[in-house]
Amino acid sequence: MPGPAAYPSDTDTTPWGDHHMNLRTAPLRSPVALLTCCALLCAALAAIVASAGRADAAPTTVGAFTLSPGSGKITDDPPAASAATGAGCPESTAGTFPTLAVYKPGAPVTGVAATAIARATTAIPAGEAPFTVSLGPHASKKTLKTALEAWSTTGSLDGTYALTLTCGGGFTSGPRFLGKIQVAGDTWTMVQQRTTSLTLSAPVAGVPVGGDLELTATVTPAEAAGTVEFKDGDRSLGTVDVAGGVARTTVTAPSVGGPHTYTAAFTAADQEAYTDAVGTVSAGITYLVSAKGADGSPLGDKPTLAIGQSAKITIKGFTPGAKVEVTQQNANGVEFPDAVPNAEGTVVDYAYTVPDRTISGETDLYFAEDGSANKRATFAFVAADEPTDDPTDPTDPAGLEVTDEDGAPLGDNPNLDPGQTVKITARGFSAEAAVSVALADSEADFEDAKANADGTVEEYAFTVPAKIEDGDHTLTLAEAKEEGHSVDFAFTTGEEPGGDPGPSPSASDGTDTAGADGGADGGADSGGTVGGGGGTGGGGGTGGSMASTGAQVGAIGLAGLALIGAGAALVVHVRRRGLLSFGGDTGATGLLRGGTDSRHG
Repeated sequence: MPGPAAYPSDTDTTPWGDHHMNLRTAPLRSPVALLTCCALLCAALAAIVASAGRADAAPTTVGAFTLSPGSGKITDDPPAASAATGAGCPESTAGTFPTLAVYKPGAPVTGVAATAIARATTAIPAGEAPFTVSLGPHASKKTLKTALEAWSTTGSLDGTYALTLTCGGGFTSGPRFLGKIQVAGDTWTMVQQRTTSLTLSAPVAGVPVGGDLELTATVTPAEAAGTVEFKDGDRSLGTVDVAGGVARTTVTAPSVGGPHTYTAAFTAADQEAYTDAVGTVSAGITYLVSAKGADGSPLGDKPTLAIGQSAKITIKGFTPGAKVEVTQQNANGVEFPDAVPNAEGTVVDYAYTVPDRTISGETDLYFAEDGSANKRATFAFVAADEPTDDPTDPTDPAGLEVTDEDGAPLGDNPNLDPGQTVKITARGFSAEAAVSVALADSEADFEDAKANADGTVEEYAFTVPAKIEDGDHTLTLAEAKEEGHSVDFAFTTGEEPGGDPGPSPSASDGTDTAGADGGADGGADSGGTVGGGGGTGGGGGTGGSMASTGAQVGAIGLAGLALIGAGAALVVHVRRRGLLSFGGDTGATGLLRGGTDSRHG
């Protein structure tokens, strides 16, 4: 029989169905509990998101700072009285109070492993100039010693530590300043970095497009070791070690003329002792300008052009396809057609004629890319009213200058000694042209010369070969291309010829009467012929014939006397030998015998 707990008692007046109703789940009393749970969950998510945001916000270094005094005890709180920055904080942080913290040894200064050891008692001033703030204890009450002891594993706190001074309240994110201290025993000392500077230099002019350009970086102080990276914009040109405060490199100049900016960045080998530095320079890259006459012959440096004379001008160093405006000095109101560079950036054979309005004297013809004065090539010439001889003609002295080793000028066709060195300057070649050097009738080899941007070979050193025959010689400097310009240098070797030898007495005797008189007469008559230019020309011819006839008569007379003397000698010889007799005692025989007796007597 079931127990009493299974059924209602006899005295229980509660209906059976009411017992089953008591077994239902209790209804929700309030939505407060649900809302509370949602609030806690959102708060947790917000904390997670906030902490993640702080982790991603790496600090930004805006400069360095120093502490005053520069040393103290590691137990001092605060460690220093004030901090001075080398730059300003962002304007948005004005009015906030910086925090001083020390980083854990070995931890990156961009991380969060840092402990606050002081807080500024004065706010960051408005503006972005360097400032100084006073320091007081931090709320954490930690000193430099207690902060370092928390990280020490050896018991010794000696070492170098990084400090940070924030632009604002936090020290693990946002803009900040960095500094370093050295701890030895119970004393800390601020590590003072020496500020370095870098000066980058380059030629301001004279380097042609595509030529060699030397960049020189000078680092101060000179004892700062490190490297210098040279850059052309964002393109690295190489890294060079600093030696004695100087780093150099030679690069290829750009293919476009005008000013060009280069950068050099110094990285100190000892970052604790020296700061890094950067320098820039603007190098002047010149255009290659050459010109030739209407007949194709090359024109030299600053040629003379007459009004109405034409020239063809070639300029290398423009941006391919750019618009190049052409203008002329001293030619107001004259318009010239634009020049158009080819795919290599070269204006080829621009046709130019000296206009009537040109003023005589030194004149410049400008070729400006996009009309910019900073990207302008110049063709310089001397304007003249009348045409002049081409100064670059190979036989014209203006195109050739020769000096000895000391710079003393040598005249035309100088006499040189074997082994002697002279310096030759020749003009009229194409810009940057290769020039071969050859000595006529000689197998000697000579080093080639090279013309500069103006088409001039300057002070080429020529040494006369040791084995060279006496006589006339010609050294030729020739441009190494078809129909190229050439310049000849004529000289002699050996003893220089003396004056004309004087006539022999016999010759003088033979020409005094006929030759001299005839020459004088002929000179007078010839003068009349040139002046009159007509019928008296025969007088000049007669005088010349008389002089010639006088010389011939003298020669014949001398020959006759020689024959007579030879015949007399022969007669005496054969008469003595008895080979010849004249048939009796004649006067001649007696004379001959008397001569013989006289010899013996």
